[in-house]
Amino acid sequence: MLYPLKFAPIYKQIVWGGENISKYFNRDIGLEHVAESWELCCRDEGTSVVSTGELKGMSLGGLILKYEEQLVGVKTFREFGYRFPLLIKLIDANENLSVQVHPDDVYARINGDSCGKNELWYILAAKADAEIVYGVKKNETKRNFNKAVFDNKVEQALNMVEAVAGDAFYVPAGKVHAILSGILIAEIQQNSNTTYRIYDWGRVDKDGNSRPLNTAQALEVIDFNSQNRQELCAQIVGNIDYNTDEIVRTEYFNIDRISIHDSFVSATDGSFIILMCVNGSGTIIYDGGNCSIIFGETILLPACIGAFTITGIMTLLSIFM
Repeated sequence: MLYPLKFAPIYKQIVWGGENISKYFNRDIGLEHVAESWELCCRDEGTSVVSTGELKGMSLGGLILKYEEQLVGVKTFREFGYRFPLLIKLIDANENLSVQVHPDDVYARINGDSCGKNELWYILAAKADAEIVYGVKKNETKRNFNKAVFDNKVEQALNMVEAVAGDAFYVPAGKVHAILSGILIAEIQQNSNTTYRIYDWGRVDKDGNSRPLNTAQALEVIDFNSQNRQELCAQIVGNIDYNTDEIVRTEYFNIDRISIHDSFVSATDGSFIILMCVNGSGTIIYDGGNCSIIFGETILLPACIGAFTITGIMTLLSIFM
């Protein structure tokens, strides 16, 4: 029988990374410049492996091959087959990330990718006065932005937004964006790693080389109609035991924030659910057993789990299709 699945994180070292994933989540990583922790993924450059229980050592891809609809649900399996639809990350921006944009599904598939990249950022921690790049300035035209890119004046065209812990930003394909220094986020996205860099803050490596930019592709996919639109909905539902904030509903994924003060009862309802614990700890009780969930853990609830109860004091991100 399938059970709530925990996976070993996959760490990515990138020049702008730091030590905050290790410090914030009390993880003994032992690496420098850890920029990303891939918490749940099924890609050639990183595949999650079960870390607990009878299925320990099995990859996420292997689980889908073996369990199919039992793991991901009938609807998801019909649409995506053996390809897991999401990629879940923690990101430590010790320095500015590049200014970038992602393609939509149509552009990605024309250019050989499986899908585009729509994503959501949930701010876990941020230094005082932290900001993100979220679109370009109001009334910025495609012509003027293109000129700013080629004149190396991109910074003058960017829309800056304050970021504080607990904020959520939906970043659709086509929106110019960047996580800036001093921010730790949870990122929920389509299963794509395609990024078109527009600007990298003049950064060079130890040999004096700049990272490659992808300005031609970027300028093709920027959607100037979405640059200043924050497409989030927040609907608060609560009772004495818990509060639920509806963070976002999209065709790619859905996300709720659940603040549990005692207990929370739900069900997988024919689709998998991913739980990210962003504060506190507790226990998941299901037909067949129970398991702990602690701060910093990401757990995959298979579609076949059905009804479950979570007890404790914690805040979770609940991610589902």
